[in-house]
Amino acid sequence: MKKIVLLLSLAVLASCGSNAEVSVPTENLNEVLACLDAKGLIVKYGAKSVILDTAIITGDDTLRGAIIFPGTAKQANVFFHEGKISDVSIQGESSAWKTASGLYLGLPLQEVEKLNSKNFTISGFGWAHGGSVVSWEGGKLAGDSTLTHLVSFRNKRQIISVEEFNKVSGEAEFDVRHPAIQQMNPVLEQITILKPYIPSKEEGKGIAKKIESSQMPVH
Repeated sequence: MKKIVLLLSLAVLASCGSNAEVSVPTENLNEVLACLDAKGLIVKYGAKSVILDTAIITGDDTLRGAIIFPGTAKQANVFFHEGKISDVSIQGESSAWKTASGLYLGLPLQEVEKLNSKNFTISGFGWAHGGSVVSWEGGKLAGDSTLTHLVSFRNKRQIISVEEFNKVSGEAEFDVRHPAIQQMNPVLEQITILKPYIPSKEEGKGIAKKIESSQMPVH
């Protein structure tokens, strides 16, 4: 009898473990980008599911934009440029959304490599912009003049030694083929799809100032 109880307990534990894995989402994030503007969001998803002109905290920035399906697995942040949707982002451990290219939160780096069809470059871990893709190196996820992808990976420092982690940390760039990064195999924690545009001179100055302030050491 004790053996049966033990087997049943192990079966329950195994089933809980499998449920903890991130399942592949079914909602298409590109459809949000295709709404074109705030009116399009409301038409597609309903006024009750859209919060317009609100403050959104993303990384170390606070931006203004719209939130759809707030507080649910379908929550996504929507940003605008001159009244038109410019980019859509999701962040966290999991989401109901995935991109048309196959990206979703919780997807391991090695799977992202497969989608990109080649290696790519990320920033070092352990700082404000750590684990972000710097260049897709001409891979499929680089996109084109109509769409591109920005993503960042969650720090999984506990998987490797401090010494190995330090080798891929800080304000430097690393090829994802680095042994320490491959061993960590970090997962996606933020995904943004956006329509590229050339910023105005004033916008360019603001972007440059923001980047500079985020990288200046604090004394």
